[in-house]
Amino acid sequence: MRPAKISDGLGRAGMAVVVAMFCFGGACAAQTNFTFDKVGRLLETQPVMPKPGPYFTCLVDMRAVQGFPHDYALYFSTDHHAGNGGIWLYVCSGSPTEPGNWKSYDQAVADGDFDHLPQKPAANPIYIDRVQGRQTETPHVNIIDGVAYMTYHNAGAGHNQSTMLATSSDGVNFKRIHGNKDSVILDYDPAAAPGDGHTGYFRWARNPFPGVDYKYVGYSLHGGADNYYTAMWASNDAIHWDKQAVFTPIEGQATEKNRILIWSQIDPNSITPLGDGEFVAIAAGGSRSSGGSARVTELFEIFIAADGKTFTRRSRKMLANGPAGADDHEELAQPTTLRIGDQWHLIYVGATNRARVNTILGARGRFNPQAAPAQKLSPEEGRRHINSQK
Repeated sequence: MRPAKISDGLGRAGMAVVVAMFCFGGACAAQTNFTFDKVGRLLETQPVMPKPGPYFTCLVDMRAVQGFPHDYALYFSTDHHAGNGGIWLYVCSGSPTEPGNWKSYDQAVADGDFDHLPQKPAANPIYIDRVQGRQTETPHVNIIDGVAYMTYHNAGAGHNQSTMLATSSDGVNFKRIHGNKDSVILDYDPAAAPGDGHTGYFRWARNPFPGVDYKYVGYSLHGGADNYYTAMWASNDAIHWDKQAVFTPIEGQATEKNRILIWSQIDPNSITPLGDGEFVAIAAGGSRSSGGSARVTELFEIFIAADGKTFTRRSRKMLANGPAGADDHEELAQPTTLRIGDQWHLIYVGATNRARVNTILGARGRFNPQAAPAQKLSPEEGRRHINSQK
């Protein structure tokens, strides 16, 4: 008598549940739409920058920027540096998840890659806003009509820690959108809305959602520390932004117990339609914490409706923390992706040693539109996080 197969008596639906139970080597491959394999450190050494090291990565296709000497750029920043902070740049030609393809802006200048620019930063960091606030951090860059639009935040700007905008026609020399005048583009009065006026950690892209009648959409913090909120914004010119909603992070909503899905760490480039008005995206999820508090953060795929704010299904863990001693033992955060042909390239920040050491890491993957559907949420559960106050 042959042994019973695991599928005997289960049917297709039962098999989908069984398959969804397995994860291997930090990747939860069988049951997810996005499947990635880690490739480890992308930069040979950590950049010479203040501890804990690189933070808030943004991978950008630069081929539409006239004269930029490499295919891709990686912008990132310091993390609450006591001084002015700063935005750093690495450049790459070829696969962005091949470690040997990256070099620092400093090395690129030494190699003559930017000799065509009569004026340019001498070295990293390439940009510090010394006009409004301090601690220039959390860059996010999109290319619009050949121009690099970079959002970032400064402590002390606006009501608290507000997002500002600078632009560059060459990807290196950035200028504040309004010169020496107020260049804050995301701000709010904490007396009229939840949170403390903090609108940093903004990530945005061309709008993929048919239910949002704007050209661009993005997500930011809406208040800092542990009792924080997040917000959804929309714009037609990437300069003037209208707040669409404020979210209250809720442990366990659409994710694991004692975990929250972090809207300000959605990778907007990963938002992919699944059909029937649903979208899947890559985002960080983890324990509620701020500052130097211990935390656990991993990468999930989350499911969103056409309005850009309603969860439609439970999230699924996509990349898990590495083993003890790994660069991402505590955190996998700030995911940023590019799709090149059929392959997806993911860059993220790994953290260890109680978030005292950050490392830029990578993974390569594919998208499987035929993956078994995640568990569907009721409309009430999917909208529970949406706060009535703006």
